[in-house]
Amino acid sequence: MYKKFTDEELVELLRQGKDKAFDELYFRYRDVLVRFVYVRMKSVPVSEEIVQEVFTTIWERRKSLVIQKKFSAYIYTSVRYTTLDYIKLHTLTDQYIREVIDRNTNDCDGSNTTEDSIYYEELQEAVDKAALLLPKKSKEVFILSRIKHYTNKEIAEELNVSHETVKYHIAYALKFMRNYLGEFN
Repeated sequence: MYKKFTDEELVELLRQGKDKAFDELYFRYRDVLVRFVYVRMKSVPVSEEIVQEVFTTIWERRKSLVIQKKFSAYIYTSVRYTTLDYIKLHTLTDQYIREVIDRNTNDCDGSNTTEDSIYYEELQEAVDKAALLLPKKSKEVFILSRIKHYTNKEIAEELNVSHETVKYHIAYALKFMRNYLGEFN
């Protein structure tokens, strides 16, 4: 029934509380938006998470949703900005994790303050705890990738799994670490 409506008509119906209008918008745009995000993120789970976050926000704001131009422009812009926010937020956490891991592999040069040392010790403990909570295969992949610096190809050969499986486990482990280490952002 809702397939014949334009995007703008569906948005108006959504404001009026028509749940099926939301479903139609979601199914019209979900796959194309996931592909759009995938170009930048190279991870299907992360791409799906970002698109889901945008649609969740639309759902939560449905009664007060104001779209100045076309819905398609609105949704693409929302997804693009959400992707950029995701990259900014998670790059910072990844950087902290890398610094802790690098600190483990290199001797301390003594130039850091006591406060920095305490912070990094706490972060290291949190990374270690988070690594212990990962599922077995994700933990193996994470250690080989981030601590032993194996390439994805080397990990796939070492564990006798596909390259895509390695990418999945890395994405899963990093997402888990980011969530677990949220207090360090």
